[in-house]
Parts: sequence; C-alpha cells; structure tokens
Amino acid sequence: MKRSQIKLLVIAVLMTLIIAAFPMTALAASSSDAVIGNSYTLESGQFLNNDLFVLGGSVNLKQGSTITGNVLMIGSTAQMAGTINGNVVVVGGTINLADTFILNDNLTYAGTAINRAPNAQINGQINANGTPPNVVLPYSVQIPFVHATANFGLRILGYLAGLFFWTLIAMLVAMFLPVHLSRVSHTILTQPLLSGGLGIVTIIILPIILVLLAITICLIPVSLLGAFVLAIAWAYGLISLGLEIGKRISTSSKHEWHPAISAGVGTLILMAIVNGLSSFVPCIGWIPKVLVGLVGLGAVILTQFGRNTYPQNLSQAGGSSSEIIPPTSATPITPANS
Repeated sequence: MKRSQIKLLVIAVLMTLIIAAFPMTALAASSSDAVIGNSYTLESGQFLNNDLFVLGGSVNLKQGSTITGNVLMIGSTAQMAGTINGNVVVVGGTINLADTFILNDNLTYAGTAINRAPNAQINGQINANGTPPNVVLPYSVQIPFVHATANFGLRILGYLAGLFFWTLIAMLVAMFLPVHLSRVSHTILTQPLLSGGLGIVTIIILPIILVLLAITICLIPVSLLGAFVLAIAWAYGLISLGLEIGKRISTSSKHEWHPAISAGVGTLILMAIVNGLSSFVPCIGWIPKVLVGLVGLGAVILTQFGRNTYPQNLSQAGGSSSEIIPPTSATPITPANS
C-alpha cells in the first residue's frame, strides 16, 4: 500500500472516531463518570452511584436527583438543585446552588464564583480559595481513554478500545513527525536516567504550578492549557518508544516498514503490556506504566518535542543517531582545465 493511501485511510478512521467520541450530552444512564468539554444532566429521580469529574463542561443537577459519590470540577459551570452525598471540589468556573440543593459533605473551591440561594444546605465544611481542604478527593475519578468498571467483560472491551485508539494516534503522528519521534526515542535509549529524573521533577512541580495558576480566574485558561500540553507530552513520549519497538521488530523480521506501521505496531505492543498490567494487576501493575511514561516525558522535554537532538553533540553521548543528517556545504570541485 502506498504512503498516500495509508495516510488517507488512517485520517479517515481517526476522523470517524473523533466525531463519534464527542456526544453533546452525557446522561445519568452512561457508565462514564468523566465529562470533558460536554454537558452532564441528571434528571429528577435519577441517581449517579459513582464519582463525577467534569473538565471545561457544564453540569445540570436537577431537583430530586442524587449523586452518591464525590464531584470534581475544573473550569466548569453548574446548576445544582439536587443532592450530593460526597465531597465537592471546584477549581475555576461558576456554581449556582438552588434552594433545594443539599450537600451532605464538604465543599472546597478556588477561583470559583459560588452563587448560593438562601435555603441551599451545605452540611459539611466550606473551604474557600486555597484554604487547606479537609476532604477526600474523588478517589475513583479517572481520566483515561477507557473507564475501568467492575464488570470484567466491559473492562476487556475498554482495554481493546484503548489499544485501538493508541494505535491510530501513533500511526497518525508517525506519518507527519517520524524524525521528531526518532529523536525522542534515541534520547530515551541513550539517556534513560536523565530522562526519567527530569520526568519525575516535571510531574511533581508542574501540577503544583498549574493549581496555583487556576486559583486566579484570569489564569484558568493558562492552567488548562498547561495540563493539556503535559498530557500531550506524556503520550508523545510513549508513542516515541513505541516507534523504536516497531523498528526493532521490523529489523528482526527483515522487512522495512513504513514509520507509521512501525509506530502503530510498537505502540500497540507497548500499551498492551503496560495497560494490561495496570488494568488486571492493580496492586503493582501501574508501576511499569508510570516508569515508562516518566522516561518518555523527560525525553520529550530534553528534545523539545523532538525538534532538537539531545545532546547536541552526539559524540559526547557515546552513541550515534539513526536519523539522516544532510551533509554540510563543501567547496565544489572545479574540473581541471583541459
């Protein structure tokens, strides 16, 4: 299959998935507890027996509805007239509490406009604008591509869907940025300790900075943008390592694969292992996934998303680069006069 045909095929499938992945409304019947950029409505008489996470969306909790878990909202708006039996944590946005609203636990908010009706009940503590919260954050709120459930069959389907998504993204990125990915993967292989150390420092310090930025309403967009870039960098590092795995499989099979194929196959294998361990061996299975992600994140930062080679002088790293470097200009050879 020609390169242009592969590119058109992957783009077409990816666009289909993107269109299908953005419903305008998430109703209470949905098993997902993560709402990103959409609206969530809980009708009167409905129950949500789970935690709820909302990023850049809107929530409409109507009178007579009940959420039994915790609620975490970032940069969102909410109309609340029902009952929440867990904690509510809000960073940025606007929350309107009606007279019929009942919160049976704590409310913690920062950089948020709270419009509270006179009869709205909050039976727990109120921690405002950076006051240390005496609450338990939503422990089961997850923001992965696949939401883990107690049903083993759904976990299997979600696991396979996550692998399919990662494979498509890896193929698309490798089509347009094969050299950039190669630079990142080269840094992962030659500088694993430095990359991992930088990844650890980043994942510790950057979220603190983003939370501090989100405390002020005017810097909430900057905080959200920073979180988005961090997630992209994390995924970029994993795909770069997947490309290297695919290249090695291609070499061992004595067939030269297109970079998109190498990235897709390698990322599929990588995510099948780390996500499989994380999903089905929850006690220790998350450790390989975190370690691989931290090393990839550090390599992405060192190379500035693959724009530069690290180190600049490859001879100092004790290794060689796999990318083709164009020759420098040389003095042209002038033919001798006959």
